[in-house]
Amino acid sequence: MLTEEDRAAHLNGLKGKMKELEVLFEETESRLGELTVEEKRHLKGLASAIEYQASKLKL
Repeated sequence: MLTEEDRAAHLNGLKGKMKELEVLFEETESRLGELTVEEKRHLKGLASAIEYQASKLKL
């Protein structure tokens, strides 16, 4: 079981990683026209996996 301090540190780390993902998605969106069909297909699969995991976080 995590202490409150460990839990807070862990959550802050997760928030930082999620912010990095947000920046990556924004960059990807801005360059979408430059991607090949295969690259777009891979990104769509990745986005679907992320959406699935995010749906499990909803309360």
